[in-house]
Amino acid sequence: MTIGVISLGCPKNLVDTEVMLGLLAAAGHRITSDEHAAEAIIVNTCCFIAPARDEAAQAVRDALKMKERGACRLVLIAGCWPQREGARLLEHFPGVDALVGINDVPRIAEIIGELASRSTGEGAACRAPTKAGVRSQRPLLRISPPEYLYGGETPRLLATPPWTAYLKIAEGCDHRCAFCAIPRIRGRFRSRTVESLVAEARDLADRGVKEFNLIAQDTTCYGRDLYGKPRICDLLRELAAVDGVHWLRLMYCYPTGIDDELIALLRDEPKLCQYLDLPVQHSQRAILRAMRRPGSGAGYLDLIAHLRQQVPGIAVRTSILVGFPGETERDFQALLDFLTAAQFDRAGAFVYSPEQDTPAATMPGPVPLDVAEERYRRVMALQQGISLQRNQVLIGAEVEVLIEAPAAPPFSWVGRTRRDAPEIDGLVYLRGGKNSRPGDFVRARITAAREYDLEGLTTGPA
Repeated sequence: MTIGVISLGCPKNLVDTEVMLGLLAAAGHRITSDEHAAEAIIVNTCCFIAPARDEAAQAVRDALKMKERGACRLVLIAGCWPQREGARLLEHFPGVDALVGINDVPRIAEIIGELASRSTGEGAACRAPTKAGVRSQRPLLRISPPEYLYGGETPRLLATPPWTAYLKIAEGCDHRCAFCAIPRIRGRFRSRTVESLVAEARDLADRGVKEFNLIAQDTTCYGRDLYGKPRICDLLRELAAVDGVHWLRLMYCYPTGIDDELIALLRDEPKLCQYLDLPVQHSQRAILRAMRRPGSGAGYLDLIAHLRQQVPGIAVRTSILVGFPGETERDFQALLDFLTAAQFDRAGAFVYSPEQDTPAATMPGPVPLDVAEERYRRVMALQQGISLQRNQVLIGAEVEVLIEAPAAPPFSWVGRTRRDAPEIDGLVYLRGGKNSRPGDFVRARITAAREYDLEGLTTGPA
């Protein structure tokens, strides 16, 4: 069949999509990025918060409309949403042909084959379109407890540019943050072996990948379940030794998991980007304890100061959650003061969303949505000014840039520095470098700064 996959949510979800694409291609199916040409559409969903579910619902409705018009024969909902909601989703989307949980990703080709066979009795694609609201066959439910962990030998078709990839080093989560349903959806924390990850990195490097972004629900916890202690530093050293690896970037680091060994590695390993993603969520101890998060604003400030003293030039990113139950205006003002003191290079903010089956959903003191949204705007306005100031410090500096695409005049190229993770951080708009091409690393002198992006002049190859 010709299959299109719509991938929603975080990079961890994107890796699941890439594994499904790899398995489908290995089974002989054709992959298309044109949903209108697809005989089957798989929507790989996120359901972390309400806006993510709204986005997923719209994508499913759009796919079902294509099915109703006859271009598409099968619609599958995969990933976190069916894992969490199960058959209840069928009440909202009666034309869906299958629900596939995250544990059943490795069986996606079998599921497509079974659906096609049932539709025709001959194992081929459906001979006639089916109305989106009419179900001629009982939908397949493939939802089992979350235990799956893909390996280095698993087929994977990258959906990122060919020079960059995410490396999912673990699955699930053992933390019990009061606002988060991820442990219920994705299960316990499960690390892949060092050997599996190194094998995958070698394969990806042989295919031209140069930038590796390490992801998990908590990368600093990597290895504890397998080896009895965290082994993220050992893993990073092994990955840095792989030929072809140029940048390694560490995402989703639990603030209390940062130790002196990791800090020294950030300072001394040339392939490891001097970048740290520390989602602190809040600064006030009472709010953090209600969130079931460790640490405190004062402790975070000490950590950030230590990082910057030990790793000059490090870029520190964070995530902030506003409007959590019990957050007062005084708490919020203290959070703004914390952000001013911390001077994060990058920060994202989110409005709290009460999630079913999480402790926070029934906590007293809910913050009205309009108040939470107004606090979100105040956080982002403050951080915009901080980000501009942090970027202005770089004017005149020479940095390494990964070129990703041509840019509109007067610029030649757009790319990213070591300080910028794909999709979430800033860009560099470059002049010069006429002999460069996407995927190249160049040296550039920063000539101007914006709130989130930089401008530069190419000075030569990296």
